Amino acid sequence: MAITYYMLQLPPYLFFILMVGLCASLAALGALVFRKFVRIKVQRSHNEVTGFLFLAIASFYALLLSFIVLVVWDQLNETVGIVSQEGSSAMAMYKDIKFYPNDQDAKLLEKSYLEFVFNVVNDEFPNMQKMQGSRLTSESLDQVFVRMVNLHPKSQMEIQLVSGMFSQLNTLQELRGQRLTSMEAEISPPMWLPIILGAIVTVFCALLLDIEHKRLHFSLIAMLGSFVGMFFFIIISLDHPYAGSQGLKPERYMQIFTTEKWMNEPPTISIDSTSNPNKIQK
Repeated sequence: MAITYYMLQLPPYLFFILMVGLCASLAALGALVFRKFVRIKVQRSHNEVTGFLFLAIASFYALLLSFIVLVVWDQLNETVGIVSQEGSSAMAMYKDIKFYPNDQDAKLLEKSYLEFVFNVVNDEFPNMQKMQGSRLTSESLDQVFVRMVNLHPKSQMEIQLVSGMFSQLNTLQELRGQRLTSMEAEISPPMWLPIILGAIVTVFCALLLDIEHKRLHFSLIAMLGSFVGMFFFIIISLDHPYAGSQGLKPERYMQIFTTEKWMNEPPTISIDSTSNPNKIQK
């Protein structure tokens, strides 16, 4: 499990302040040490070359960070799309089961499916925040398949309904598999080496610039470090879409329980009023 996961366990604003403050402090500390032990005359004689080198390195490093941000942003959008499609498929599956002709087998199927939904909300997603899977959810989904097989359609309409429910359940299982796979899509530790090394080289080139005013030099270096820290914050936050308090939540799954509650309550509008809006009875 990457160390970046543990960073996201902090509150978002605190994590942002710590990341920016740490990078700015390290950059300013480097400037302090550098000005204390490096001769200013050496800096002054190479200032034009150093400025050109700093501009080139900073441009390439900014391009690298921008590319990484775009990659993790694209991964996040793809993950959000998978979660959204899965939730919609889960809701459609719930409606198919709910309105299946009322018999004992359908009631058992509905009970197993609601247990699966409960495990997704209360076990699987909390485990995904810890970069772990959920055996309980997988077993409850298998039980839904078992209950589906035990349905005994008696008419052509029921046969078509069961066929459609099987297709919907297979789609749900496929989307769930994609969601679980997306949990493992993160920047590998070796890929962080060029990111961190690029930040060090960029700050070091900025230290070589000849700025006579010490406080101004420290301030500019600290600002450069803070911008690097902000990019690090964005990359780490986008790299783990399920971790932390801002992680993705199973909102559509939770909506199934809300719908179940509504469907078990008396209707707020009578059936007769649908043909005549002037006869709405509440």
